[in-house]
Amino acid sequence: MGQPRHKLAVFIGRFQPFHIGHRSIIAAAADQADSLLALIGSANRPRSWKNPFYYDERRAFLRAGIAGIALPVDTQPLNDTLYSDTAWAGNVRAAVAAHMLKTGLDPATTDIALTGFEKDKSSQYLSWFPEWSMLPAAPHIHQGKVMSATQMREALFFENGKDARFGSAHMEIVQRWMDDNPETVAQIQAEARFVKAYQKRLAQAEKVLGYPIAVNTVDAVVLHSNHVLMVERRAFPGKGLWALPGGHIDQGESALMAVKRELLEETGLKTPVAALTKRQVFDHPERSEKGWVRTEAFVFELAPSAALPLVKAGSDAANARWVPVKRLVANSIFEDHFDILQALGLPKHIISDQNNVAFQ
Repeated sequence: MGQPRHKLAVFIGRFQPFHIGHRSIIAAAADQADSLLALIGSANRPRSWKNPFYYDERRAFLRAGIAGIALPVDTQPLNDTLYSDTAWAGNVRAAVAAHMLKTGLDPATTDIALTGFEKDKSSQYLSWFPEWSMLPAAPHIHQGKVMSATQMREALFFENGKDARFGSAHMEIVQRWMDDNPETVAQIQAEARFVKAYQKRLAQAEKVLGYPIAVNTVDAVVLHSNHVLMVERRAFPGKGLWALPGGHIDQGESALMAVKRELLEETGLKTPVAALTKRQVFDHPERSEKGWVRTEAFVFELAPSAALPLVKAGSDAANARWVPVKRLVANSIFEDHFDILQALGLPKHIISDQNNVAFQ
């Protein structure tokens, strides 16, 4: 007789936060698998309205939420790579391999199966792993609609937080976290209000014109001696996060005119056009929580000098500074600006682990 085979189910999600629908998928897997690995996505992102909870917090919510399920469940963080689906799929495979090594699962006798259901475009990854089988799962339906973490966040942060449809126990553990972190909750609520107001204004304009509107912005990637120029955001969205200098294109401006203006307003730096080495549009539909916001990044490579050019925060920047490329940390950086830097080919040793301390 051959060695018995082990079936490992892999469940990928952001779990922002974990709710009864997630639990039902794991419970169903208990009847068909020997163990389950939950990959918690967006593990390297800062807090925002869409991603209000860090990896460790979501792991705690999940662990508490699966109490009573007779299935060994492990978790691993999964980092986003917004502009490379290939890299993201590689992160998934690496996380599964690391889990198998840690738990002593033999690849020769382990069958891997993805579990989940086709929800929207965010679920297209389910077809990216042809070497694994599929463990179908049914969505959790409430009043004819698929339950979502988006609805749960709304109930927690802006309603009474007593909505039992998400599971009373799941709501309670998050509410306890909220009670213990009032300042963080207030920050998330303020962020959410800004995002909603922005989306409302955009929707009103689209209704008048009758078609979707792409908001056009610019960002400056200024490089000097293995440093990149960053600004700390003074206002929402992303208050307190670090970002590339940039902003909206004003009426009558070209993109180049706008990026030079924003750079001067936010950092006091005048950058010669001769230093411009590259310009590239970034328009991933999920790059901004505000809506369809496209940006064009301009790369300025300054000539080496004995000292870094002086910069001073202005406009809506709370701080401006030169940051060593090797100290960039994804969980301190606004929207997709970390992804932009990676996509532009900065050194591959950029830190992307959420548990690293942000540059100070």
